[in-house]
Amino acid sequence: MNKPLSDKEQLISMLTEIYDQLEELEVVLEASFSDLRKSMDKNEQDKIMESKQKLFGLEQTIDKVNSISNLELASTNPNHVARALQLELGY
Repeated sequence: MNKPLSDKEQLISMLTEIYDQLEELEVVLEASFSDLRKSMDKNEQDKIMESKQKLFGLEQTIDKVNSISNLELASTNPNHVARALQLELGY
């Protein structure tokens, strides 16, 4: 009863096995790439937050420098502060 498989049946069996292996590989790769994508997203979010914090620090420093400069201008000549404010409001 166990007759040998024909060449065609052997080929179909081999192709079916290959197809099953490819499906398993697809699942594994999808999971792996999903984890990699999440990791990369997290890294990019961290970089963005770091840049945001640096920009915030720079803005605070610039505000301090500007307030000191405005105070110095106000103490030397009050007309300079008014002109600076007029230019600032013009933008």
